[in-house]
Amino acid sequence: MNDLRVIAPNGPDYPVGLHDLEDPPRLYVLGVTTAAPAVAVVGTRKCTRYGLNLAEGFGHALSRAGWTTVSGLARGIDAAAHRGTLQGQGRAVAILGSGVDVVYPAENTDLYRSILRRGGAIMSEYPPGTRPDRWRFPARNRIIAGISSAVVVVEAGVKGGALITARLAAEMGRPVLVVPGDVDRSASVGCNLLIRDGAHPVLGVDDLLA
Repeated sequence: MNDLRVIAPNGPDYPVGLHDLEDPPRLYVLGVTTAAPAVAVVGTRKCTRYGLNLAEGFGHALSRAGWTTVSGLARGIDAAAHRGTLQGQGRAVAILGSGVDVVYPAENTDLYRSILRRGGAIMSEYPPGTRPDRWRFPARNRIIAGISSAVVVVEAGVKGGALITARLAAEMGRPVLVVPGDVDRSASVGCNLLIRDGAHPVLGVDDLLA
């Protein structure tokens, strides 16, 4: 943890988008920070293979376009977006609902290490050693939304963190892009509701980049 840094809201390398939050938090950071534009790719842990493939494809395409991919290192869509970004030799930023030294879920430890090894960053508002209590994850979603120039929701149920991130992003004036899905698929209910309520549908990698 020798490379751990703490970035305050008044610091020169503080992510500018987080000033849109009502109470910008100080951040604990491992890895490299940059002013490059970022796109959040988020979604449910209970995703389909279709959703996993799309998230990986989005991460890969964003990396090839020179954008940073932001997500939460969670099981499912988040991890797939990070994997696709690294496969495209791009830069990933993971915002954790725990301390930056606490990998959750543990199955993503190799992914966590790869993000740092490839020049990305791990960030959290929580001090090192903080355990991943459930209430911390909705709170961290405001950081995912704030740090990003746009949010892409790949698959989402009727409840969950992805919908919280999308709502917060919309409140901050960020574009919210959503993959539509079958109306009877539980992993697409939240996405279809977001589109119904005004989010922009995105129909694939080329559509996303456009």
